[in-house]
Order: sequence, then structure tokens, then C-alpha cells
Amino acid sequence: MGKTILVISDTHGNREMLNRVIDICYPFDIIIHCGDGIKDICSAEIPGNSDVMMVLGNTDFYSGCDAEDILKEEISGRTVMITHGHQFEVKNSLRHLMKEAKNHDAGVVLFGHTHEQLIREGNPLLFNPGNLSDGSYGIIYASTDREWIFEHRKIRKE
Repeated sequence: MGKTILVISDTHGNREMLNRVIDICYPFDIIIHCGDGIKDICSAEIPGNSDVMMVLGNTDFYSGCDAEDILKEEISGRTVMITHGHQFEVKNSLRHLMKEAKNHDAGVVLFGHTHEQLIREGNPLLFNPGNLSDGSYGIIYASTDREWIFEHRKIRKE
């Protein structure tokens, strides 16, 4: 059986957009926030039994939310590394991020910071949902017996 994962990043205080995306995408099994605005996810009403995972971004140091810089999670049989990406200078190159992913034996890396949607096939697969404060987010359909499906989505600002 598969899991539906909502991946967001860089909410930057835009709780209205976060709530809209949660409403649009529910039901999902996991919501992952890749940093910069985790205070938004800490105060959001997450419906159902959805798991919440989050990491600190470069603007989250005084958020009051308990989070790490990097998470390593087993999801549907795959090792997933979650990070904001600023500490790996992802705006300049993905080289350091990929090296860190290999150190964690991660087959999938979820990150933010660049404000640009990205999917880069390979090992590890890199996925950036984009900037939610601008309406960009991602959905992953994670299955134990099939290839995972990664989608970028965008909603309009109102």
C-alpha cells in the first residue's frame, strides 16, 4: 500500500496559502515542510492522522518549533533525507547536497531554499517543491511495490 506525501517549503509566514494547500490536498499520509516558515506548520491544523515532518531553514532559528537541520526517514521502503539546503549551498550547486545524501544512504532528497521547483532523476533523486508562499508545492505517491511518482503543483495567489 502506498502513501501520499505533501511536500512544502518556504512558506515564509503565508499561513493562508498553507491552509489552502492542506485543504486542496487532503487526504494525505504525511506532510513534510522543508524549512523557512516551520512556525506556520507548527500552528497549522493538520487533519486526520497525518504525520508531520519538518526541518529548520535559514530563517527558522527563533521559530519556537522543535526541529532538526536534517531528517533521515524510512518511508515506504526508501531512505529519504529532508533538509532545507542552505547549509549545502544549493543555490550555487547540488554537489554538496548529493554528497551528504550519499553519506546518509538516501535514495531521495527533499529540500527547499532555492524557491524553484526541481526534480533531478538519479541516485539520489532530488526533489524541491518550490516556494509555497508563491503557490508552489509537491506531491509524492510513495509505494513499496512500484516506482514513486513525483509531481509539482501550483495554485494561484488570491
